[in-house]
Amino acid sequence: MTNVLGKIGMKAFENRQIDPEIAKHSGVYTGSSQSDGNGDTIVVPDPDGNIVVFPFIDGGKAVGEKYRAPGKRFWQRKGGRKTFWNADCMDDAALEDGRKALVVTEGEIDALTAIDCGFHTSVSVPDGAPAVRDGETPEDLPDADPEDDRTGKFEFVYNNRDRIKRIKRFVLAVDNDGPGRRLAAELVRRLGAARCLFVTYPEACKDLNDVRMKHGVDAVVRVLNDAKPYPVKGVYQLSDYPEVDEPKAYSTGWPCLDDYLRLWLGELLVITGIPGHGKSTWTINLCANLARLYGWRTAVASFEIPTVPALRFKLRLASSGVPAKEWNRDIVTDADAFIENSFIFIDADPVGDTDEDMTLEWLLERAADAVLRHGIRVLVIDPWNEVEHARPKHESETQYVNRSLRQIRRFALKHEVLAIVLAHPTKDVGKGGESRTPTLYDIEGSAAWYNKPDHGVVIDVPDPDLNETVVCVKKARFSWSGRKGDVTLEYLPEIEGYRSLCGVAPLWPAATNRSADQ
Repeated sequence: MTNVLGKIGMKAFENRQIDPEIAKHSGVYTGSSQSDGNGDTIVVPDPDGNIVVFPFIDGGKAVGEKYRAPGKRFWQRKGGRKTFWNADCMDDAALEDGRKALVVTEGEIDALTAIDCGFHTSVSVPDGAPAVRDGETPEDLPDADPEDDRTGKFEFVYNNRDRIKRIKRFVLAVDNDGPGRRLAAELVRRLGAARCLFVTYPEACKDLNDVRMKHGVDAVVRVLNDAKPYPVKGVYQLSDYPEVDEPKAYSTGWPCLDDYLRLWLGELLVITGIPGHGKSTWTINLCANLARLYGWRTAVASFEIPTVPALRFKLRLASSGVPAKEWNRDIVTDADAFIENSFIFIDADPVGDTDEDMTLEWLLERAADAVLRHGIRVLVIDPWNEVEHARPKHESETQYVNRSLRQIRRFALKHEVLAIVLAHPTKDVGKGGESRTPTLYDIEGSAAWYNKPDHGVVIDVPDPDLNETVVCVKKARFSWSGRKGDVTLEYLPEIEGYRSLCGVAPLWPAATNRSADQ
C-alpha cells in the first residue's frame, strides 16, 4: 500500500499549525497496527489509521520509524538505525560553507515547525532528551556516559560523525526545561561549543512549536535568526551569554578539607611535593573518592608508575580499602570492576611496543578522545617532568611552561574536565642534605606553576615516624572554592589510603562489606 498521510494525520498537523504538505514531503504518513503473524504487532500504512508515522530517512532509505498514537503514546520500530530525523538534509552544501546552520530540535514536531517556517536544514534527535526526574536539576546529574557512542544514548551522533565534522554551525533549539538543558549540554560537548548557538524563547514558551502556536511564524523566524553563539573566545556583552548556574564546587571526599579545597569542573589543579611523600598516592585516592561520590571517570597518564602491575595495585587498594594480605578473589574482582568503570589510561601502547613520543599535544589529543569516547571528567598527568617536552629552540623554558599550562587549562575549560598536573620540585629543596616543605615556586621551570592553576596543593610528610600527611593548600583562586591552609590526614600504610581526622567514616565500600562478613 502507498504511504499516505490520512485525515487524522492531516488534522493533527493542522492543529499544530504545521502545513500537512510539509509533513507529507518529509515522508510522514498514517498507519494502523496489526499482527505480523509471529505474535508481534507492527504498523502498516493505512490512510484511515490513527498512528502518525515519522520515517527516519538516511541515504534516501527509511532506516527506522517513530510512531505517535492517541493518548500521547510514542514508540519506535525495533531494530532501526539510530540517526537524526531528516538526516539527509545534513548533506546540504550550504551547511558546509556556513551559509546555513543545522537546527537541532528535541522532537519531530519542532523540526517540522522550523522547516515550515523556512529552515529546511532542521533535524531532531531520535530519542528525545535524557530524563530529569522531579526534584533533580540537570547540572547535578552525571553526564550521559559515552562509554561507546556507537551503542549508547548518542549513537545517532556517532552514526553521523562524518557529516557533523563538515557542518560549521548548529542552532540548538531544544526544549526549555531540565531535560532540554541536559540534552543541549551533551550536544555541546560532542559538537563543540565553538560551532553551537543557543536560542531564547518568548516567555512561557517551551519549544519552537509552542512559539508557532502562541506567536506565529515571524516569532519562530526571530527565535532562530537571533540564536547566539556559546561564548568561546573574543569579547561579548553580558546579554550574549546563556543563563547558567554558578560553578558547582565538589568535595574531595575528605570532609576536613572542604573549607580549604573544593574542586570544580574546568579547573587546573597543580600538586607538588618531595618524591616519596605520596603525591601520586594521594591523587589516586582523590580520584577514587570522586568516582564514588559523583561517578566521575578519570583518565590517568602515568609516566613513572607502570599501569600493570604497580598502578593497578595502588588502585586496588584505593578502591577496596582492604590490605593486600587480606585480598581474596571477590575483593580483587570487585576492585577491578570499580577500576574498569572509573579509570582509563593514556599510554602510547599497553605492551610498550612503540617509540611514539608522548608530548603534551599528543596527550591532550588522546584526552579529548577520552572525553568523547569515555566521558572522562578528570585528567591526571603524573608527573609533568616525564612528559616528552617538545620545546621550540626559540622558546625559553619559562615561556614554554606558561604556554603549556595555558593549553591544559583551556582543555579543562573546553571539555569541563578537572585537570590535575603533578610536578616534582627542584633538587634545591633538598640542598644541604635536609629537605624542606616545597612551594609551588619550587617546581622547575617557571613561577607560572603558582600563577596559572586554580588550585595549588603541596603534599607533605613532616615526620616520617608518624602516619600523618599534610595537605597544604597554597592557592585557591576563588573564595567559593576554598582558601589557603594546611589540613592533616591520617595515613593508613596498609592500604596506602587516607582518613579524615574530623570523625567522618571513610568511603571504601569493600572495607565495609568485609567488616560485615566477619
